[in-house]
Amino acid sequence: MSTDEPKETGKPAGGNGNGDVTGQDSAAHPSTRFVNLEVVPVHIGNSKEPYFMILFQDVPAEVPQKNRSKRSARASQPSSREVGRITKLEEELAATKEYLQAVIETQEATNEELKSANEEIESSNEELQSTNEELETAKEELQSTNEELTTLNEELSNRNLEIMQINSDLNNLLSSIHLPIVMVDNHLMVRRATPTARDTFNITDTDVGRRITELTPNVDIPSMERLIHEVIETLSVREFEARDKTGRLYSLRIRPYRTADNKIDGAVLTLVDIDGDRAPKRA
Repeated sequence: MSTDEPKETGKPAGGNGNGDVTGQDSAAHPSTRFVNLEVVPVHIGNSKEPYFMILFQDVPAEVPQKNRSKRSARASQPSSREVGRITKLEEELAATKEYLQAVIETQEATNEELKSANEEIESSNEELQSTNEELETAKEELQSTNEELTTLNEELSNRNLEIMQINSDLNNLLSSIHLPIVMVDNHLMVRRATPTARDTFNITDTDVGRRITELTPNVDIPSMERLIHEVIETLSVREFEARDKTGRLYSLRIRPYRTADNKIDGAVLTLVDIDGDRAPKRA
């Protein structure tokens, strides 16, 4: 017969496995005792059936309590390795808490920044919307202005056509008049002259816009500048005789130049050939 190592079950002896021989509470039965129970497997020859040997050993009643106290004390006192591991875990836990706290603070700061950025974006959107409305209003005003300008342009085009027609009529009229007539403005600048006045006053096309006093007319007109200014200032008509370089006698009439709204804007000089009018009478 062979046996294996004995195994201590760690259970009190008794049929119920609670360590009571009688199977009842030890406090109610003072005769209760504690034993160490060992169950040892036994091999008998070639038999395949399992056999066990049960060993009972008396244990004083207080011994288990002391053993339990010692075990409890040993269990309550961790080893230095466990202490180091616990310390390390506590340090890691503290570092993790600090890291999480820093992450939380960073997240809160980021949220504040995002909130501020969102408010700025909303404000920008409101400004853009307001600007868009202003642009729409400006666009409508520009369209209205363009329509007005188009209408005004048409009116100006029509007026230009009228002015061109009037200029054509005036040029034809001046060309058909066989009298030397010169028109000057308030500054004595030559505006217009009839073809016959070009010979009498010695005016060319390039002289339009020049002062009449800068010209050298073929007619002797003393104090012509003073006479023209007097007519413009007094609004009166002046008439006197003047001779050309050949001794031909003319009647010079200077009258104010009136605009369409009855404003004085210069003077008109007209020469009438007196000798030409008298010659037929003498004949």
